[in-house]
Amino acid sequence: MFGNPPPPHELLTAVAAHYGQTPDTLTDLGSFENQVYAFSAPQGERVLRLVHSSHRSERQVRAELHWLTFLAEGGVSVAPPVPDAQGERLHVWPDGAGGAYFSAAFVRAAGERARPADLTVPQMRAWGRLLAELHERTQAYQPEDPQGRPTWQDDPYIRDRHTLAAALSVPLDPGILPRFDALVAELAAQPATPDRFGLAHNDAHPGNFLLRGEQLTLFDFDDCTHNFYVNDLAMALYYGVWGAPDREALGRHLWANLLAGYREVRPLDEADLALVPALLKLREVDLYLLLQSKWDLAQLSEAQQRTLETYRHNILNDVPYLNFLPACAAG
Repeated sequence: MFGNPPPPHELLTAVAAHYGQTPDTLTDLGSFENQVYAFSAPQGERVLRLVHSSHRSERQVRAELHWLTFLAEGGVSVAPPVPDAQGERLHVWPDGAGGAYFSAAFVRAAGERARPADLTVPQMRAWGRLLAELHERTQAYQPEDPQGRPTWQDDPYIRDRHTLAAALSVPLDPGILPRFDALVAELAAQPATPDRFGLAHNDAHPGNFLLRGEQLTLFDFDDCTHNFYVNDLAMALYYGVWGAPDREALGRHLWANLLAGYREVRPLDEADLALVPALLKLREVDLYLLLQSKWDLAQLSEAQQRTLETYRHNILNDVPYLNFLPACAAG
């Protein structure tokens, strides 16, 4: 989540030429995890993404592109991959150091970004409806590589949490990992039936869709994983209220309309909704460990210190991410 090595200029020049461009015609979009650029092609506006093998394997990227193509062909409003001049969706570029970059081009989504607080009720419902359409379409998906994408438990900050915690320069509070373990155990014990568990976007927050009126286009499927479908709604809520001064009020309003839109397309029962508090808390604990691992704990800024202390307090005291939802059982 903190970026991968940028490509050398020579490699970027070769990649750009592969798509009929030069480095000067690529506009860096400032992505967080990968290198992402915009460019214009005769067929329309495009996005070029470079993923390094230290972040995703070739197998994982191919599986992502296969699923995304399936969604687009079924009418789900996503930004699909487009083949290169050779008809391939993915190209491999060795980096000269034992790794590689994987390039893919996508249709560039049209529209504008919007803050969740500025969304209208129809737009919030369209957000929920789009997630339901994605999940409904996925019910018919036959992957060419069923193990191509990871499961939620393969997230390195979940799978390797004890190893990562042991490597920190400042030890975690002893109460953190037991709560982390309990959350993982609680969710792992839930039935993963096909009607509630499958490939999900896993990061469908406002930074990953664009709006044209009430039409949303979802993109950035880099984090897609096998998970409970309701996690897509939980992450929409988690990041939808991120940093909002009136988090509870916005959360209630957003949640009601996300669910209303979702249920226009497919059902969502109480057993699924009961997972949401644990999914929200799991994201909170996951991010806390990630930040502890990535930040220089000996030279934290005041803002970083406040952020970590807020996470720590909320985790150790089992503070719900949003008070209008019930506390998670693992607490």
